[in-house]
Amino acid sequence: MILGILIFLSRLTMFKDIDMNDYNLEYELQRSYFLYDCLFEEISFTFEDRPKKNTKIYPPPIESQFIIYKKSDNGISEEICLDELIFYIHTEVADEIQPIYLDELKKATESRYINKTIEPIMMFSNLFKDIDTIRKTVENMKIILKYDKNINKNEESKDDEKETDEGKPLMKIILTKSIVKI
Repeated sequence: MILGILIFLSRLTMFKDIDMNDYNLEYELQRSYFLYDCLFEEISFTFEDRPKKNTKIYPPPIESQFIIYKKSDNGISEEICLDELIFYIHTEVADEIQPIYLDELKKATESRYINKTIEPIMMFSNLFKDIDTIRKTVENMKIILKYDKNINKNEESKDDEKETDEGKPLMKIILTKSIVKI
């Protein structure tokens, strides 16, 4: 019983801070924000300057490339391609949300009331069931990353707190009170 509750709670962490009032999903960029926010714990999107591929010029010119990272079980982020992201959404995410979605849909049908905490799950399931929709939504995310200066600030502040291969500290220590020397 306790294991079942823990599994249920872990499934909802993907949608824990999602407020559907923050999005107008009639607009495509808003769908990209929604996807970004839903996947925030596991998937990150960024532009990185990298050598241009398939060029005969040496050294290859540097260009800004759209990169997708997926956090693995050991906490290290690994680069993935769009097809891998689609596979992740349509297998792992779908497998996690399907039982919750079906259970809540059944409850909603019986009581004629949709639990507000389940709205993001239902919307995610409805919006991203098509591969082409995911492709377009991720493609539109490039616009957000390029023009929304606040989108990566949360990630950058979290990255400062994590240990990386360059030996950065495990966390930042912020003093809220001054220390008085005796």
